[in-house]
Amino acid sequence: MTMNKTVVISGASSGIGKELRKLFIGNGDTVVCLSRTNPENFGDFIKCDLTDKEDITSVCNIILEKYGNVDILINNSGVGLSGATELLPPDKVENVVSLDYLGTLYLTQGLLPLMKKGAKIVNISSACALFPLPYRSVYCSAKAAVNMMSFSMRMELKNSGISVVSVCPGDVKTGFTKNRIKNYETNERYGDRPLKAAEKIDSREDKRMRADKTAKKIYRIARKKKKAMYIIGAKYKAFWFFKRILPTNLFIKIIGKIFS
Repeated sequence: MTMNKTVVISGASSGIGKELRKLFIGNGDTVVCLSRTNPENFGDFIKCDLTDKEDITSVCNIILEKYGNVDILINNSGVGLSGATELLPPDKVENVVSLDYLGTLYLTQGLLPLMKKGAKIVNISSACALFPLPYRSVYCSAKAAVNMMSFSMRMELKNSGISVVSVCPGDVKTGFTKNRIKNYETNERYGDRPLKAAEKIDSREDKRMRADKTAKKIYRIARKKKKAMYIIGAKYKAFWFFKRILPTNLFIKIIGKIFS
């Protein structure tokens, strides 16, 4: 890809999205930052609530009028949810599905008419899309849906010359852990396991990958790489390998012991 591309990044006010913004601007590209908040007063910011379909439609119209075209779309927004599946509040489930999956779908639908041959869609999924985790079923499901959407659209858009890629990062040190919706409600069926599972994952914060390093890998994928899916993080590449060679029951048993 050449320089001076128009790049739309959702969830660009913090974490990976913020680091990606720096990289694209440093390359001379025009960046459009979509987020519900703008704490650092980015001049290229457009307020967008990806859980609101009408808001997404309005933002896509603004992008059409102001920029005319989109060369790279990075669907980066997302939120986590943990807790026993049986006891998850419906409003929390719907919020995660709306942001993590439907927001990605609707923003892509809205911006595809502005994309031409050579354009690229990069959907930031998660390593959680590749295998199940206990007490994180909704998040895993939503991100797995992002992967399936990416692969299907990749086939659909092949003749248009628009590339679609799914990126599955492992643990990254951002505000994601802090912002994860945590439901510790339990009963005799689960005991304190939902709490313990969340605490175990949260305790790994210092061991997570740096956001800037992760963003650099995603940046290279957005600029040059051509595969349908990329996994970021050696541990999760190993999990993906074992998932493909081990019997499903055995793999689930191993994952359950590690993450319960």
